[in-house]
Amino acid sequence: MSAIVLMALAAVACTDDGGAGSAGGSVGGSVGDKVTTTPSAPTEPTSAELATTSVAPSTEVAVVASTVAIVPVPDDGVPGIDSDDPFCRSWSEFAGSFQALAGASAAGAESGAARLEVVASAAVSSAAQTMADEFPAPIAFEREVFVNDVIGPFARRADRASDELRAVGLSPAEIELLGDVWLGALADAGVDDPEIDVAVPDDLIDAVLAAVEEFSVPAIVEDPSLVNQASAPATFEFLATNCPDQGILGGNDAID
Repeated sequence: MSAIVLMALAAVACTDDGGAGSAGGSVGGSVGDKVTTTPSAPTEPTSAELATTSVAPSTEVAVVASTVAIVPVPDDGVPGIDSDDPFCRSWSEFAGSFQALAGASAAGAESGAARLEVVASAAVSSAAQTMADEFPAPIAFEREVFVNDVIGPFARRADRASDELRAVGLSPAEIELLGDVWLGALADAGVDDPEIDVAVPDDLIDAVLAAVEEFSVPAIVEDPSLVNQASAPATFEFLATNCPDQGILGGNDAID
């Protein structure tokens, strides 16, 4: 099952229990620390055991601490949405948008969910393009399947929504402004709020509502185009290892 479907399931779960858990922590100790344990008193050995077994009075176990600093994932906001790394930042923008919009869709307020999706469309499309442009060299062998098949279906929905905004007369700059407004609201609210308050500029509200009327696609949680067997395990391992969300936005790194 594709990662996009796992993200949808994660978003639905967030609407039910109030949010996903965080990952991270710290590892104590230093290289060379030792812990001494003393075994409990042995039972009376048999003669055969006496012939083959010796019991040590104590056992020393070396404790080796991790040399990798583990940074906890924050409980609120969208982890990585302000990352300096363009691939990680765009992943957080894309996956965070998907989870938030899928949550709104699952909540049942379709007119509101569609409005949010139209407003967010430029941000989603831009994030998908940046990921394609900045795809890391070590996992380049998965670029095509990730871009076209894993994130592609949702990116194409976003492209269609932007087309509707253009069709009702909005300029590229105005559509980009809507995307920026969406990302600001998403960063403030996080991915778990199905009723994100997005302050659309007054002079663009009528155009947005007109575009929503023409954006006739299935709800995100009902769209069959988002369900496929695409798989990019190396890419999701890279995201979990190198990006601030540590796999949370991809379904807790459970990608099969």
